[in-house]
Amino acid sequence: MTAAESAVDDVHWEELTRTAARVRAEDEDIVTAPRSWRRRVTAATYLVALAGVSVAALHAVGNATPVRADSGADSGLFSLTNQDRASNGVRSLGGNGTLGAIGEGGRYNGCGFAVNGRSVDMIQRNYFAHPILNCGGQLVFSMMQAFGIRYQSAGENIGWNTYGDSGTAASQINSAFMNSPDHRANILNGNFTALGVGSANSGSAAWTGGGGSYTGAWMFSEEFAQLAGSPPPPPPPPRPKPAPRPPSAPTRNTAPPPPPAQPPATSAPAPTPTPAPTATPTPAPTEVPTPTALPDLSVPPLLATPSGLLFNSVESVLENYLIA
Repeated sequence: MTAAESAVDDVHWEELTRTAARVRAEDEDIVTAPRSWRRRVTAATYLVALAGVSVAALHAVGNATPVRADSGADSGLFSLTNQDRASNGVRSLGGNGTLGAIGEGGRYNGCGFAVNGRSVDMIQRNYFAHPILNCGGQLVFSMMQAFGIRYQSAGENIGWNTYGDSGTAASQINSAFMNSPDHRANILNGNFTALGVGSANSGSAAWTGGGGSYTGAWMFSEEFAQLAGSPPPPPPPPRPKPAPRPPSAPTRNTAPPPPPAQPPATSAPAPTPTPAPTATPTPAPTEVPTPTALPDLSVPPLLATPSGLLFNSVESVLENYLIA
């Protein structure tokens, strides 16, 4: 399998081409492989060019890159996912060990050869995609059915980064997921009832599935499912009824108060005639000169520099690659 190659200009950096597609499965159907979406999030700036990489088929899993799983990374990402749901008014997901095995290292024999779960397989066989490598376009939903997961709907988030410790790696990948509309939609999907998280780390071995050679690469897989027979999400609570108004106090028919006494009438003094005003001359108007428009200097001149953020200022790049 050969990944798409991105050209690198020796002088300028081209903008990274992105395509987005979200994988969904409904009613036990196996969906066809979507277009992958590769997104890079950097701590300093964007690394906008990516070298192509050829991924060879590795049918003998035992000879592949050694990996290590990390239960702390799994539980950390699981907790962060439920925190995000709670913050957005969505019920928490239940942990599912079978989904966790699918997302991490559970063996699957449906490809004509044995492969491991999603995170371990992508690290071991140096690729990054929703379709299982060299498996006829099969997606994780084939694994779910083989493992006995009966779902009404399902979804998957996968992503990788090179942050060092498991806690930081899980936190950063969760932030990246939540900042991506498609990944966020999976996390906050109110129909999903169960979640399994799997992770793997390449350790000191080089992982080349992301367009370069990386050591210490973390791979994360979130496997979501609405299990068959799960109750629908609860309806929103009804709006509180407005409090009834207190009854108005009864009124009495009482006689109106007597009018106030009028003061005795007095004779008004005779008016004194006012002399007519004397007209004053109005000065002749003088012509006001028409103002001259001044040049607008509020917009600064536009300057172009040969070196800057888009050319050669990349100093430190910490990457999160995402697919939804």
